[in-house]
Amino acid sequence: MKTNNNIITGIAVSFMLLIGTISASATSAPESLTGNSQTLLGQYQITELEPETVNNETMRKFQLDYENGVAPVTIYLSERRNCREYIVRSKVMEVQYVCNKKGFGAAPVSSRNSLYPEQTNKMFLSSEALSYQEKITEGEVDLQKALGLIACYYPSLLKNIQNLAKITQN
Repeated sequence: MKTNNNIITGIAVSFMLLIGTISASATSAPESLTGNSQTLLGQYQITELEPETVNNETMRKFQLDYENGVAPVTIYLSERRNCREYIVRSKVMEVQYVCNKKGFGAAPVSSRNSLYPEQTNKMFLSSEALSYQEKITEGEVDLQKALGLIACYYPSLLKNIQNLAKITQN
């Protein structure tokens, strides 16, 4: 009988430790993704924030900070069955990157997700660069790769990257 109690106690303690570990990891600070943008903006860091409801849809939310950036860029992730849309918004423009079976690339923000007037985007968004980024890569990409690609490609969509940079080129 004593052996059965010890086994039950051991199982209960192990179960409580497992639950405690899962709880601690669920509440710990989110991991961040870092890299070099290979642009004037330098190193970047992407951190996941609390989800946000936009147009009655709860989206994952990320903050993209550049070493030489004047303000953070916000990335909202809308996940659908066969497609992921990353709405990328700075203080001066917005664009979306779409990932599906065909590939990953940039496009204008859909009207349902757009916050800025079309004229604002036209002032800052390079339509030529946008056309080059229509298909950055073929096939599906995972979340981390997509976020890294956004951090590296997004700055080149600006007509003048200095709209996001806190330093000037010589």
